[in-house]
Amino acid sequence: MKKVSTYCRICEPQCALIAEVDEEKQQVIRLQPDKAHPVHKGFACHKGLNFVELHNDPDRNNYPVARTSSKTSADPEFEQISWDDAANQIAQRITQLTQTHGADALGMYVGNPSAFNSTGREASRSFARGVGVKYAFGSGTQDCSNKFAASEAVFGTVNLHPIPDYAHTSYLLSIGSNPKISHASFVHMTNPMAALRDIVSRGGVVKHINPRRIESATPATGDVLQIKPDTDVYFLAALIHEIHAAGLVDLEQLDKQSDHAEKLWDFVAPYSADTTAAVVGVEASEIRQIALDFARAEGASVHMSTGANMGRQGTFAYWLVQMLSLITGNLGKRGGNIYSPGYFPAATVGKPRTDDPFFDSEFGELRRIAGSLPGNLLVEHIESGLVKGLICMSGNPILSMGGENRLKAALAKLELLVVIDIYSNATATYADYVLPATDWLERSDVNSLSLGFQPEPYVQYTDAVVAPRYERRSEWWIFARLMQALGLPSLLDQDNANPMAKIDRQLGNSDLGLAQLQSQPSNTVLLPLPSPDLLFEIGVQRNDSKVDCFPRLIERGVATCSDIFNELQNEQDDVLKLITLRTNYMVNSWMHNLTALKRDIALDNPLHMHPTDTERLNLEDGTEVRVASAHGDIIATIVADEDLRPGVVAMTHGWGHAGNKRMSIASNHPGTNVNAILPTGPGSYDPLSNMSFMTGIPVTVATA
Repeated sequence: MKKVSTYCRICEPQCALIAEVDEEKQQVIRLQPDKAHPVHKGFACHKGLNFVELHNDPDRNNYPVARTSSKTSADPEFEQISWDDAANQIAQRITQLTQTHGADALGMYVGNPSAFNSTGREASRSFARGVGVKYAFGSGTQDCSNKFAASEAVFGTVNLHPIPDYAHTSYLLSIGSNPKISHASFVHMTNPMAALRDIVSRGGVVKHINPRRIESATPATGDVLQIKPDTDVYFLAALIHEIHAAGLVDLEQLDKQSDHAEKLWDFVAPYSADTTAAVVGVEASEIRQIALDFARAEGASVHMSTGANMGRQGTFAYWLVQMLSLITGNLGKRGGNIYSPGYFPAATVGKPRTDDPFFDSEFGELRRIAGSLPGNLLVEHIESGLVKGLICMSGNPILSMGGENRLKAALAKLELLVVIDIYSNATATYADYVLPATDWLERSDVNSLSLGFQPEPYVQYTDAVVAPRYERRSEWWIFARLMQALGLPSLLDQDNANPMAKIDRQLGNSDLGLAQLQSQPSNTVLLPLPSPDLLFEIGVQRNDSKVDCFPRLIERGVATCSDIFNELQNEQDDVLKLITLRTNYMVNSWMHNLTALKRDIALDNPLHMHPTDTERLNLEDGTEVRVASAHGDIIATIVADEDLRPGVVAMTHGWGHAGNKRMSIASNHPGTNVNAILPTGPGSYDPLSNMSFMTGIPVTVATA
């Protein structure tokens, strides 16, 4: 039995693991936490430890297949083909497509798991550049593109996202995050709950802002302020207003670090604690107290995650998060929010290419953020004929984006759909070709995604734990083979091709290299702890190294922000708002086929509802109901949940596997796709950042 150091690539902590391998059979027997790892020290969650089941899943994609049935077939059929035939046929179809409809007719969609794939992510970009893809989409506009847009506007780079200095902070404000369930987004740390306990145990304060009494909130890890959904912007504006009104801003220091502060004060002027209290659903005195406590704390930090990202004004919320840190003197300060560059300062390569990213299109004024158009306009691009073919890598837009039925109809109209994935998911149902990708036990990697996000910076390499089974191939190889078949320069044309060459060059910034990592225990090198000064020294990329308190991007949204506030002021008291609900037993739509994660409480996707609301509507726990929005309706079963704020209902996204015989366990417990009732198309996303509206959706609930 051989033991191999590796790490998990399911979510952002990327926990260190030890794989036990039967060398004779080349099989992974089990995964265990790496207790010798210098950062994780044996911390890992059940999702990563159960990944062997996915690795060995008989429902996996193992061979390239080509469609043999029509796109309208309820039970599509595919035939196995060779890699050479797959590459040549797809290349021929792409060539025919672009010759008939123009070079822009081929689009791309890249999903969430690719973020953890250091070679596949870069390969997809190389392919897109080589083929000349104009219309690119991705899952980032479903969960975090607001952060890229706000960071670019405020700091001059999409790659600067100051993280809390957990080890030294005395006050942590955590907005829309639930680290016990989903660890922490845009913070890559081991055991985040232990970090929260440490803050409280040393006399600090942790305040969770959420419409739900989340699992992360305990007497030892902080309490919850139950805010109304999609009102985070006004809560943050009120905090800044009250801090400024109390004279707790060092204006001289602020002037040294920023521009346009006076416009920030003008913006927050209408949003006092008294004015916003009813809209936010929190007493004015409580808002005011949080503001004063945060401003007076010796080292206060703030973090915001998807619960706020997915609202109508995620870009504004993230902008105000940075402003709260800045005006209290906590940006780039010990105990506040800091920049942790890791082995390479990615902030320096995230500068905007233009001062005005907006352009006119068939669907009105648009922009790209981190290369992506609004995911909620994918259907429009297909229906209008702009996109005739699509390459989909590590993604499942049918279950991860709003408008399920429209997406199905649109994908069925494509002249070419190529899916590169580990499973034949709901989107692959409409594919012409499905290409089998490796999982992370079958490929080498470096934790390059962690650049800028680690409180304890380190870099880790992993070789493939075992060779790919059957005819699975790494994504970098698949894209290189397609480029080769298209007659484009390809890594496969090079002797000793190195898909990690770019990472190796970046490691040189810290006098490291892949060979050095491979020689270290756990294949890991610890890096120096970040100095708070680095945020302004190398993080901020604006010409004067100052933060822009009121960038032009934000000016574009001021009127909308005011209009939404007026709308919320006049809203009826009995309106139900739908929010997203994270769970420990799945990750988006791609881990539904594991028996280990099908616990009794995770066999379906019910509608969580506060007992006050069930009683008001004459409903009961277990009742089958119709949940309707302005965009559609679904059927779900009620689960009474006292942890919700009254007036709030919750469901988990990523369900909806009914009828997919190629994922046998998932289809036996298909659940309801809540995204089917989310908005889609023009007006369904934040135009400042392309971020889709996915939480705080008004719904009605009635007996089915």
